[in-house]
Amino acid sequence: MGVTYRAITIGLLLIPLNAMWLVLSEIVWYSGEPTTISLFYNVVFLITLLTLANLVLKRVRPAWALDGREILVVYVMLCIASALASHDMLQILVPTVSHLHRFEPIERRFGEFMPYVPHWLVVSDATALQSAYVGQESIFDAPNLIPWLKPLAWWFGFVIALCALLGGSMLLFRKQWTSHEKLSFPIIEVPMMLAMAPGKLLRSRLFWIGFGIAGIIDLVNGLNALFPLMPQIPIVQILNVQTLFSERPWVDMGPAWVSFYPFAIGMCFFMPLDLAFSCWFFFFFWAAQRVIASHIGIHGMVGFPFVDEQTAGGYYAVALIALWVSRRQLAIIAGSLLGRHVEGQTPWDRKEAWIAAGLIASGLAFLFWFCLYAGMTFWVVALFFALYLLISIAVTRMRAELGPPCHDLHAIGPEKQIVRFFGATSMRRANPFDLTMFAFLGTFNRAYRGHPMPHGMEGMRIAERLRMGQGRLLAAMGLAVLLGTACAFFAMLWAFNKYGASAQILGPGEIFGREPWEATHVLFTAPPPHQNANLIAVITGLLTALGLATLRMNLAWWPFHPVGYAISGSWAMQQLWLCIFVAWAVKALLLKYGGVKAYRPAVPFFVGLIMGDFMVGSFWNIYGIVMETSVYHFWPY
Repeated sequence: MGVTYRAITIGLLLIPLNAMWLVLSEIVWYSGEPTTISLFYNVVFLITLLTLANLVLKRVRPAWALDGREILVVYVMLCIASALASHDMLQILVPTVSHLHRFEPIERRFGEFMPYVPHWLVVSDATALQSAYVGQESIFDAPNLIPWLKPLAWWFGFVIALCALLGGSMLLFRKQWTSHEKLSFPIIEVPMMLAMAPGKLLRSRLFWIGFGIAGIIDLVNGLNALFPLMPQIPIVQILNVQTLFSERPWVDMGPAWVSFYPFAIGMCFFMPLDLAFSCWFFFFFWAAQRVIASHIGIHGMVGFPFVDEQTAGGYYAVALIALWVSRRQLAIIAGSLLGRHVEGQTPWDRKEAWIAAGLIASGLAFLFWFCLYAGMTFWVVALFFALYLLISIAVTRMRAELGPPCHDLHAIGPEKQIVRFFGATSMRRANPFDLTMFAFLGTFNRAYRGHPMPHGMEGMRIAERLRMGQGRLLAAMGLAVLLGTACAFFAMLWAFNKYGASAQILGPGEIFGREPWEATHVLFTAPPPHQNANLIAVITGLLTALGLATLRMNLAWWPFHPVGYAISGSWAMQQLWLCIFVAWAVKALLLKYGGVKAYRPAVPFFVGLIMGDFMVGSFWNIYGIVMETSVYHFWPY
């Protein structure tokens, strides 16, 4: 079965600890960012410890030992909870809820739009805000806690409804992607090897060589961070290629860091060759666009060549392609809901269709009611969630088919696109509540690195491969959503009241709250002029990615992948392009000169690179939290 009560219990017990780890790491001490890469290293660290403890238990008490499938249930639950407590979800929402009434009395800058901010969604009590931003207080004191309860209760309901919508959408594509297309889901390979065949992995000499290389680098650099006289092994941001040029047009190419992240090389080794090639190729394609624009004298146009917009169009193209490929399965689900008999459809398939419909309907109903009650316009809400769902489908499809090490789409979420397309001035005149609510809705659209939907799909793929109860796993994920959301809120409040959102040593607590309201302030006081260039760039990216997909489906030799086009213009690609190139070159050479016989034996080495970075890097991360000091970060810098 796999989805046992004890597996779910272990997952639920680890979720509070995991949430506290993430908040202390990513907000307070900023000692690494576990949830900004596709494979959350905090989760891998925890299930590795669980696996090792289970190996000991098998020798001492075999009857008590966990099955590998039970460990994977814990993995899926922790991934879902981590996505909710991530750098791009609730870590941004909490400071956004509290920032306005903390700083408006001091700065007097937000008066233009304060009347349009729903009072029931923000914290305004001076005592609670003083405690949260100065610190050295306890969240368990009633005056510090009670003012948070009402707004966070509203946002708790919002997050649950959002996850219901995403969960239902995931179920619509589940059978098509996992059973019919049998997509590879590269990201789950490492946890599956760790949980299902730990003995085989630990007996591999190549695994320990890879582990040793990555682990020794992290150990040496970690000691150097604490004792600067110790030697250092430079692997992170060794050089920015952009700094080699001092004059235009070459200096306008954009950042291109020379870095050798062992875990990234290991993860990229599992990517298909065409995607890996497309990632680094299109990274320089975007750099070439900037250089050419500078050379012909249009570098002064704000935003040109609109790389963010073009890549957003690429994301929409990936989503539309996924919808087109899945059209027959979607028609079958629609027929099932209408009572039609479909040959070969199992009882679970019919039940799954109704669960999906129920989750989507209930989630959308609450989200629309919530936004309309907050004063938003119906068509704006509809357009926002339509665009958000397209991006969510794209991210999930990218991970399911190709497994990129990171997928971030900064500062180009639906709320920003809508404002750019229709103009801030006209939207403010029509309904200013739309603009203020976009500050809240932007908290889970700042980037899409810690998105919960792909982790749910990966969990369903694990269940399908290992013949686990998919309904029971879905229930376990639901429990992870409920407890994970509550624990993320509590961890944020505890950390704020202890350390202070404004007094943290390195953390971005205040910055995450200031960022959306500063953007809103600009929209109300100095709105940018409306222009069609952004829309044209999105359409250009959409058509280009669709063209790449068409060529790829019709020409077997076509080397360019639309996903590489979509993800290559991001912040993460500035850090990872060289790692992708190295992994692509090694894998291409292995397959060309040795074939599958050379590729398969090399896999443990690259798993070792991932595990060495994750385990030793996590040790330093936890050490920094416990000792309350800054330590070495193996990612991102």
